[in-house]
Formats: sequence, structure tokens, C-alpha cells
Amino acid sequence: MNEAYIHFEQTTQKLVRPLVSLMRPGEATLPIAGPASDHDQMADELESFARPCLLISLWLQSTPVPADRDEIGLDREQVAQWMRAALLLGTDPESPKFWGHLRNFHQHGVEMAIITMSLEVAKAQLWEPLSQAEKAQVAAWFGAMRGSARYWNNHLFFGVLTIEFLRNNGFAEPEDGALIEHMFRQLECMHQGGGWFMDGSNQSFDYYNAFAFHTYGMWWSLKYGHNDRARADRWLGWARSFVKDYAHFFAASGQHVAYGRSITYRFNALSVFGLAARHDLGVLPMGEMRRICRKNLEFFMDQPITQAQGCLSMGWTDEFQEMVEPYSCAASPYWASKGLLFMMLPPAHPFWTDEEQPYPAERGDFAHAIETPGFVLRGIGGEVELLNAGSAIAFGSTKRYGSANWGRASYRTGHGFNITYDPAFTPIDAALTVLSSDGKQRYGRNSTFPTHVGTDHLSYMYSYGLREDPFITQIKTTLFWNGNWTFCLNRIAAQSRSVFSFGGHAVASAEATALRSRAHDLFGTAHSADRSVALQGLVGFTGLVFEERLSDATPRVNIRRPYHMVPVLTSDEIAGERLTLAALMWTGTAQQETRPWTLSSAAEGKWVLSQDEHPDWEIAHRDLPSVPGVV
Repeated sequence: MNEAYIHFEQTTQKLVRPLVSLMRPGEATLPIAGPASDHDQMADELESFARPCLLISLWLQSTPVPADRDEIGLDREQVAQWMRAALLLGTDPESPKFWGHLRNFHQHGVEMAIITMSLEVAKAQLWEPLSQAEKAQVAAWFGAMRGSARYWNNHLFFGVLTIEFLRNNGFAEPEDGALIEHMFRQLECMHQGGGWFMDGSNQSFDYYNAFAFHTYGMWWSLKYGHNDRARADRWLGWARSFVKDYAHFFAASGQHVAYGRSITYRFNALSVFGLAARHDLGVLPMGEMRRICRKNLEFFMDQPITQAQGCLSMGWTDEFQEMVEPYSCAASPYWASKGLLFMMLPPAHPFWTDEEQPYPAERGDFAHAIETPGFVLRGIGGEVELLNAGSAIAFGSTKRYGSANWGRASYRTGHGFNITYDPAFTPIDAALTVLSSDGKQRYGRNSTFPTHVGTDHLSYMYSYGLREDPFITQIKTTLFWNGNWTFCLNRIAAQSRSVFSFGGHAVASAEATALRSRAHDLFGTAHSADRSVALQGLVGFTGLVFEERLSDATPRVNIRRPYHMVPVLTSDEIAGERLTLAALMWTGTAQQETRPWTLSSAAEGKWVLSQDEHPDWEIAHRDLPSVPGVV
């Protein structure tokens, strides 16, 4: 058995061990400690079985490592017995441990689907040992999915997968084909081109392309595609396009860009690679996909991502419960289990035996434009920056999740963004925000219309304000880049009295004493022991301040570390004016780069920036105004 397979099998067993310690006879759930979701107690309890179930099933079906390499020594049959017993208790309406019935739009539908995936993964261990009567009991509980309403987004796949499991395991109903066809037609409406899906009613492009659309599409093609070969081929074609783009999201450190919702699922971001290898899509070498998977998994496993029981915690690089969305509960982070779907591949598969190959962030700097979602992915010295012109979150979802996880000007690996506890105040880091004249609202970008997506620059238009507010401000933003520097040009039509702020990236630290800042005029820097950020106002800004958390007197807001600093540029109050706000932001690890630029020439349509350590930076664009006092 090769070393690569042994390494991943040991990691999988390490993740399983704390869950096994929570298994109790006669129980159908795992008492994972953590806060509740906004669903209900029964849904959270079901989740505590369903999401770990996939992780455990992947381990159960894997090839055991040699006895002298088994560092943990869990008993596979004992674990499988408990899982089967819990499944039967939870699906028995007469049992006091019954998980409850499915209702329209209920979370149970999500968990039903992941249980069917688990039963397919470890069929020999979890499904086949059941008697026919026991299988019928489980199938009757799954059968409530027929005709049950799903949200019009990736959740439609949960209906497809559950009904397909029934149809292909001896519990078909005459209507199953029509139900599956209807849901697939709705899902396929969400494909916007190039392998990218808008997440239905959420109206967003984000990691749910990997978490859901392509993972479930390739899973369906693998297990049930024989029912509709043309559809399976179509979904695999979309997956080929997506996976080729997707490799650009991963930094040389292994981490992927924190962006969008549900980032507490962590290495769920890997879910597509195992299935791409299983289908042999042919767009990325096996060794490149394994290297991404190894480095991403190792990145998170090297962080303090477990809670007191040893289970995966709610958070990003550590436990930070407050950052997660209200639909998450203590077991939600185990969606990360999908990231280990490569454990379905046998030890002799080329995914394990081929030599590792570098992926884009390791091969050198790049600018990769993806037109459909309006993204530009930049690789800079091994880090990755995501610039987003085309994705926002729907109005209804804005009130639930906020808009900042989609609406910032930039997202970078190594720099965790900040959250807000008050939805009326959008976080200020790496974003242009505007404060209303009464000080009661700080608006961020919650809608966006891309006007140019290219490898040289990115442009988009949007308006600040919400439906029920009289506040109106229209903005066109254009981003240019040069190494670690990003130039942000904002052309603004301010119809309401407002004060604008533009924040740099947050620099965060586990120790407040490791953070320090410097400022001179409109140029500010902030530093931790390993990261630095800089922000420089060029046109339109009149002040520079630092937004920071340096003690426990206020709640933590940064997803990466407890303490942070953000340099922030501010404008004077304006109203009824057209103006230009231009700034430069920088992130990196080498402080010698954090010197200010000089706007040495500012003619209409062409600016030139100068700095001692860099060649002149010429920027040409029709939106660049002439600047009085600059030649």
C-alpha cells in the first residue's frame, strides 16, 4: 500500500475517532457540543447523525492500513453496528429516538440525502446487512421526499438523490422518474455557462458550485447516470469546465480563499476532486488534484479547528461560533466529510500512485478571469486573491446572511475578513462602504452588475441603499492590479448625504501585542508577526483611521484570529455630487514593499503611479479623470 493512501486513511480515522467516543448504545444521535441552529432541536439532532455518517462511511469502506501503521485501532464492525442500529432507531416512528417526519422546506430533506450518499458509499457495511423489513422501514422514511417542497436552489438535488436511492434499491414508485426529471430541469436552469451555477433563489456564485452542484452532479452521474446517460454526460461536461477554473482558488499553502457563505465547512471545498478523479475527467492531472487535496487538508488539520470534545468546531481556522450562519448547528462543520470523497478510490488508483504535480498558485503568478460569475482569480507569490464583479446575495438572503461575504472589493488567502453583529452596519475591511447622514446605517455592496471581466482589470456597477430606505448612491468601481497592489477607482453619484470609507484588508493575530500600525497622511500600514497590509488614499479621501480590536472588551469579529487591525480611508460628508474616490491597497509578508506611491501624472484617461522600488505603473481607462494639481 502506497504512502499517499496511508496518510489520507490515517487522517480520516483521526477525524472519526472523537465521533466514535460519543457513540452510546440505544441512541440515534451523537451529542456533539455546540450552539443550536434556527431550525429546530429534532433537525439538529438528525444532523448530528447524518453529517458524521458520511465521514464514517468513507472510513468504513476504505482499505485498512497495515496493522503496524494503524495508529488509532478503531473496531470497524463495532462502529458499523452502532451506525446501523442508530439508523433503525431514528427512522422508526414508534421509537422514542425517532428523528421525526419530513415537512415542506424542512432541514430533514438535506440530511436524508447525505444519509443516502453514506449508504451508497458503505453499502456493504451499512445497507446490505439490514433485513428486508429494516430496509423497508428506512425507505418509508426516505419516501416522504416524494412531493416534499425544496428551496429553489441547490436543495433540489436533495430530492433527486433521495428518490434515486429509492428507485435504484428496490423501492421505486411509478412517479419517481417524473419527479426527478422535474427537479433536474429546475437545477439545469441555474447553469449560467462555463460550468458555473447561480445558486437559485440565493442569486449567488460561490463555493456551492463545488459543495453542491458539481459534487452532487458527479455523484448522481456515478451512481445513477445509467438512468439518463445524456444527462450524465452533460453534467460531467459542466464539471470539466468548472474543475479547470477551480484549481485557481487554492493558495500554495493549501488554503482556499474565504468567500461566500458556509465557509465553516472548510475542506468540503475539496469535494469535487475525488469525484473528478473517479470519473477521470481528464482536465487536471491526478497528481495535481491529490496535491491540492493534501495541502488543503493539512492546512486545516494543522489549525486548532476542534472543540473540547475533539470534534470539528464551528469556525474557519479556529473555533469561532459567532461567524457561522444561523442555519448551522454543532454538527454542521461535518459537511467537510464530502471533501474526503477521494477515499472511495482504491489504493491502486492513479490518484494515489501518480507523482504529485504543482497547481496554479505553485507554478507562478497568474490572473485568471472567469466571465460567468464575474470573478478574477489572481495568484501573487503563492497567495490567491479573488476579485468579484458578478456575484451578490439575494435581497431576502441579505437580511439573513448579510452581504459582505460577497460584496467586498477583494478577498485574499492569509487574511480573514471581519463579520458584523449588527446587519445595519456592513463590515469595513477590504470594502467601500458608506455611512448614512444619521449614522444609523453603513451600506455595503449587496447587488452588482459586471461591465468588464478581464485579466488586466475588472469593472462593475451597483447602488447603495435598500428598498425601504430613501438612501440612493450609484457607483462604478474599476480594479487594476500590479503584484501585491490593487488599485481601486470609484466613480460616484451621491444623491443622499453620506460619508464614504474604504478599508484595507484586515491583519489578524492570536496575540493583540503582536499587532502594530503606522500612518503618515493618507498612507497607513498594519502588521502582525507574519502579515502586513497597507492602504493609500490617492484622490477624494481626506482622513485615515484604524479600525481595530486589541482587547476582549469588545466581541471578536475576525474569522482568522481574535485580534485585528484595519486601515480605513474616509471622505468628507457629501451629497448631490459626482466624485472620484481612488485608493491603493496591499497585502503581503515583506514590509519593504509597503512604501507609498506617488501620483506623478493624472491626465484624463491615463494615470501614472511612481515608487522607488517598482517601475512606473501606467493605468489607462476612460473613467480616470484629470486631477487638478497633478501634471
